[in-house]
Amino acid sequence: MEPAERKLAQKRLSALELAKALGNVSEACRQRGISRSRFYEYKKRFQTHGMEGLVDLPPIHKTHP
Repeated sequence: MEPAERKLAQKRLSALELAKALGNVSEACRQRGISRSRFYEYKKRFQTHGMEGLVDLPPIHKTHP
Protein backbone atom coordinates (compact mmCIF):
# COMPACT_ATOMS: atom_id res chain seq x y z
CA MET A 1 0.00 0.00 0.00
CA GLU A 2 1.39 3.39 -1.02
CA PRO A 3 1.62 6.29 1.47
CA ALA A 4 -1.31 8.17 -0.11
CA GLU A 5 -3.46 5.02 -0.02
CA ARG A 6 -2.46 4.36 3.59
CA LYS A 7 -3.43 7.92 4.57
CA LEU A 8 -6.83 7.55 2.90
CA ALA A 9 -7.43 4.18 4.54
CA GLN A 10 -6.47 5.64 7.93
CA LYS A 11 -8.92 8.52 7.44
CA ARG A 12 -11.71 6.08 6.66
CA LEU A 13 -10.76 3.88 9.61
CA SER A 14 -10.94 6.92 11.90
CA ALA A 15 -14.60 7.36 10.90
CA LEU A 16 -15.31 3.75 11.87
CA GLU A 17 -13.49 4.17 15.19
CA LEU A 18 -15.27 7.46 15.93
CA ALA A 19 -18.66 5.84 15.37
CA LYS A 20 -17.73 3.06 17.76
CA ALA A 21 -16.50 5.53 20.40
CA LEU A 22 -19.56 7.78 20.11
CA GLY A 23 -22.02 4.93 19.75
CA ASN A 24 -23.72 7.02 17.06
CA VAL A 25 -23.07 6.45 13.36
CA SER A 26 -25.00 9.53 12.22
CA GLU A 27 -22.95 11.87 14.41
CA ALA A 28 -19.66 10.27 13.35
CA CYS A 29 -20.62 10.63 9.68
CA ARG A 30 -21.58 14.25 10.22
CA GLN A 31 -18.23 15.00 11.88
CA ARG A 32 -16.24 13.21 9.15
CA GLY A 33 -18.29 14.58 6.25
CA ILE A 34 -19.38 11.24 4.79
CA SER A 35 -22.79 9.74 4.12
CA ARG A 36 -24.15 6.90 6.23
CA SER A 37 -24.35 4.66 3.16
CA ARG A 38 -20.66 5.32 2.45
CA PHE A 39 -19.87 4.59 6.12
CA TYR A 40 -21.56 1.20 5.93
CA GLU A 41 -19.75 0.46 2.66
CA TYR A 42 -16.40 1.16 4.39
CA LYS A 43 -17.45 -0.90 7.41
CA LYS A 44 -18.34 -3.91 5.27
CA ARG A 45 -15.12 -3.65 3.23
CA PHE A 46 -13.05 -3.31 6.42
CA GLN A 47 -14.69 -6.36 8.00
CA THR A 48 -14.06 -8.39 4.85
CA HIS A 49 -10.61 -7.20 3.74
CA GLY A 50 -9.10 -5.25 6.65
CA MET A 51 -7.12 -2.08 5.90
CA GLU A 52 -6.75 -3.08 2.23
CA GLY A 53 -10.53 -2.83 1.90
CA LEU A 54 -10.49 0.86 2.80
CA VAL A 55 -8.38 1.80 -0.23
CA ASP A 56 -10.21 3.05 -3.34
CA LEU A 57 -11.22 0.32 -5.75
CA PRO A 58 -9.92 0.51 -9.32
CA PRO A 59 -12.40 2.02 -11.80
CA ILE A 60 -14.53 -0.22 -13.99
CA HIS A 61 -13.80 0.16 -17.71
CA LYS A 62 -16.53 1.68 -19.86
CA THR A 63 -16.48 -1.41 -22.07
CA HIS A 64 -17.34 -3.64 -19.13
CA PRO A 65 -20.11 -6.07 -20.21
